[in-house]
Amino acid sequence: MKLTISHLRASVEGKEILHGVDMVIKSGEVHAVMGPNGSGKSTLASVLLGHPAYTVGTKGKKIASAILLDKKNILPLATEDRATAGLFLAFQSPIAIPGVTVMNLLRASYELRHAAKHPKKTEPVQNPVLARRFQVGSMPIGDFMNMVKAHAKTLRLSEDLLNRGIHDGFSGGERKKIEMLQALVLPHEFAVFDEIDTGLDVDALRAVSKGISVLRKKGVGVLIITHYQRILRYVKPDVVHILVAGNVVDTGDYTLAKKIETKGYGAYLS
Repeated sequence: MKLTISHLRASVEGKEILHGVDMVIKSGEVHAVMGPNGSGKSTLASVLLGHPAYTVGTKGKKIASAILLDKKNILPLATEDRATAGLFLAFQSPIAIPGVTVMNLLRASYELRHAAKHPKKTEPVQNPVLARRFQVGSMPIGDFMNMVKAHAKTLRLSEDLLNRGIHDGFSGGERKKIEMLQALVLPHEFAVFDEIDTGLDVDALRAVSKGISVLRKKGVGVLIITHYQRILRYVKPDVVHILVAGNVVDTGDYTLAKKIETKGYGAYLS
């Protein structure tokens, strides 16, 4: 399976930010997008999931923008439909949602995603109300909770946080770990991480990197958006893209990230 970003142009308030970005991410590959502040990295993440503030495409261009999930163009789809199609986004600055627990979010999201993947796999039950109470998709609720707790342990995330409001009173590192927990629990084919390494201490960075490695082994295609090379020391990417002023100006392997760490972006800015 492939996520193909083709001639992607995006504007906000009449100003074009992305000027024709091309990228192909295959299942199980890890790609990194690096670039200086204001280069369009977070815009790319937002546009992939259909943020309504952005207008995609530019009138008069001969080649149309497209985001293909395998062979299906998901550009016309709403954000929630892109998510159910198999695309996941971890936010750079996740907001707090008091009153909705992390476990309830994971359970509701898992059920929706499972239903999208297995629309015909519904088994007859004697009591649908009890089935809803004791099942999560096709999984017994006990198994689901054990799976969530196992992933939380991998991330060194306290189980107490699972029963608290989403990001409510969480530290910056805890918020990023909760984003990663969602990526590990919810079924999807491609995951986008928008600066998930920002503000993390070394231990949290290692835990989050371990989560990305788990996704890679599962065959999930991963796109890491970052300023720095430090997370890439723990998760070695297959492909590195340099984004400057809304254009992919260079593409290479992991050595390209090491070059940026040593020499910076000066050569591209000039």
